[in-house]
Amino acid sequence: MDPDLFLTIVDNSSAELKQKGSLFIGHLAHAPHRESAEEFVAELRSCFHDATHNCFAYRMDESVFRYSDDGEPPGTAGKPILSTIDKFHLIKVVLVVTRYFGGTKLGTGGLIRAYSGCAEITIKNAEIQKHYNFKIIEAEYPFEVISQVHHVVNRYTGAIREDATPDGMLSRIEVLPSRIEKLKAELRTATSGRIVFTEK
Repeated sequence: MDPDLFLTIVDNSSAELKQKGSLFIGHLAHAPHRESAEEFVAELRSCFHDATHNCFAYRMDESVFRYSDDGEPPGTAGKPILSTIDKFHLIKVVLVVTRYFGGTKLGTGGLIRAYSGCAEITIKNAEIQKHYNFKIIEAEYPFEVISQVHHVVNRYTGAIREDATPDGMLSRIEVLPSRIEKLKAELRTATSGRIVFTEK
């Protein structure tokens, strides 16, 4: 996967899957941050309060994710949902699979197939879109080199936000991951080493 891009969904989607009398209902939503994902889960749990289980998974980025089996045997629901999200390389999404028990136990393998299968058709019903994966780096530099900094940053098509401090400028610069080190090197050269970086 290109580090400068990420995949997410445009609009919410849903799907249903029936397995041996049990009904599985998947709901997928875009979630720009963890709080919005948790709110979506709470909303679905309230909407389907009479369901047997409301299992879910969400992924914000490589390190921020969560999943829940919501009473199903450990590893049979939440993790398969997350694995399906990862199969499609999606981030900033939350997927809830609701189950209404139909009277027949599916077993460990059957549950994994049902939850991952419902998650997959729910994702396939969504429109997936590529976005630029801009990262933020913070930089501090004296007032005298502002024009040099702007000249370099403008060539990288990144946005820059500046705040004045008693000692100079504190900036937040948007840049694509593959270009971070090159940008830093050019800024160090342009400012004769008078710039200090803190990556966020």
